Order: sequence, then C-alpha cells, then structure tokens
Amino acid sequence: MKKQYLLAVLIIFAVISTASVCQAQVSKPNVTIPSGWRLDDETAYPEAPAEHDSVGAGMLKYLNPANNDEVRVYYEKAPATAYTSATLKSEAASLFQRDLTSYTISEGGTEQIAGVQAGFAKGLDSTNNAYVVDMVFVKDGNYYNVAAYYDANSQSEQQVNSILNSISTGGLALGGSMLFIIIGVVAAIVVIAVVVVVMRKRKKPVAPEAPQMAPAGNYPPPPPPPT
Repeated sequence: MKKQYLLAVLIIFAVISTASVCQAQVSKPNVTIPSGWRLDDETAYPEAPAEHDSVGAGMLKYLNPANNDEVRVYYEKAPATAYTSATLKSEAASLFQRDLTSYTISEGGTEQIAGVQAGFAKGLDSTNNAYVVDMVFVKDGNYYNVAAYYDANSQSEQQVNSILNSISTGGLALGGSMLFIIIGVVAAIVVIAVVVVVMRKRKKPVAPEAPQMAPAGNYPPPPPPPT
C-alpha cells in the first residue's frame, strides 16, 4: 500500500512539473498579414536576442517583396515591471537610437496597437522616402519589440498598421532546452506508469488457508440415541 501511495505521489509531481514548465513558456503570437505579404523569416523562442527575458526571445519577419516593406516582431516573456506611457515612450526611443543608428527620431510618443498602449519612435529615410519605426508594448504576458521599415505613403502605412493591430497571443511555443525538459518529464511519467503495471503483475496472489481438520481418530464420539 505504501509503494502504491508513493508511486501515485510521483506521478502527480511529474504532471505538476510538466504543467509548470508549459506555463513558463512564451506564446508565439498570431499575426494576420495583408495580401502580397509573406512570412519571410522566423526564429523560434528563445533563440533570438531579448531585451528583458533572460532565456531569450522569438522573432517573426514579414516582408512585402513588391516594395521591400518589412516588419519584424520580437516577442519574449514580459518583465514584472509595470509600464507607463512615459516608460513605453522612453524605451521605444532608446531602442531606436541603439538599433537604428543611421536615422534620427522625428516623432515619438504612445498610441494604441493591438488593443494596448504602445510606445513608438519614428524616423524618415529621406534617401528612399521610407519610414523607420521602433515600438514596444506588453500584451497577454508577452513583451513585444517591433521594428518596421516601409514606404512613406498611406498604402504602406495602412498595411503595416494592419499587421501590428492583428497581433494576438497564439499557441504555446516550445523551443530550445525547455522542449527537452518537457520531453524528459513526459518520459518520466511513462516510466513510472510502466513500473506500476509491472509491480502489479509480479504481485503473487496469496492462496486461501485450508480449513483446520481434527486429526483422524480423534473426533468426539456421537451422542447416545434417544431413549
């Protein structure tokens, strides 16, 4: 009985461990792209460089090959820090200045993206008449850093905005070492289940004890006949 109780506890622990690992993962976002665009490149979480997540980030690159408009979506686990409009704006400007050194910020602030508040920094590539934008926002436990480069016209801007506003939390993304951890936990559950089955099969049934009989010749004499 004690062995069965211990095995049950181990199975429950393994299931809880699997659930905890899964909850620690970052959801890959769902993104809807306009006609003519395509998913041009992808890096699974957590193999891309991150801003705050110590594990890493994921990246989705969307491209319009007709004019080379481009949107890159980096996603990672959101930090515990609560963002304000001021911090979102400041972080977007900081990332722009760090990553887009060839351009100068001409506009910055906050705006609604994908149903949440986002900070943005925007510049102009005057040589190619194109906008360069960097923005940050937090949604459904994910932190997003989005960089976009697109023609400075209303059509390209509308298409890029439609991509940004379509971002929503998707299914579970399993990548890198975390996937191997989950596989190991599942394998442990299987091994424990096999052990339970084997132990039950090896357990021999106890034969019922034969009734005790009085030795031959020692039976008590029958009662006398009635008179």
